[in-house]
Amino acid sequence: MALDITNSLNTFKVTGVLNKTNVKKFQIYFQDIFSTTNELVINIDELKSIDREGVSAFENIYKQSLKAHKPFFITGIGSKEIFDDITTIDAA
Repeated sequence: MALDITNSLNTFKVTGVLNKTNVKKFQIYFQDIFSTTNELVINIDELKSIDREGVSAFENIYKQSLKAHKPFFITGIGSKEIFDDITTIDAA
């Protein structure tokens, strides 16, 4: 299944699979996101699976949000697990 990213009212919905074969697309899409928005909300309700590289991509966005002093939210099923993982990695 392909990765699809849509934006509706500044909530970005990620659909499909986020893995090492398409993580670059995800990273490019969100590369300069904090220069154009005051906060970032990513909904992962339709994300079917994510591998370690995908979680790492979320970690990079989280680090960008900290540097930019802008809020970053992950919503949807599994969001707590991803957020707990990326904040644990960052704190280590």
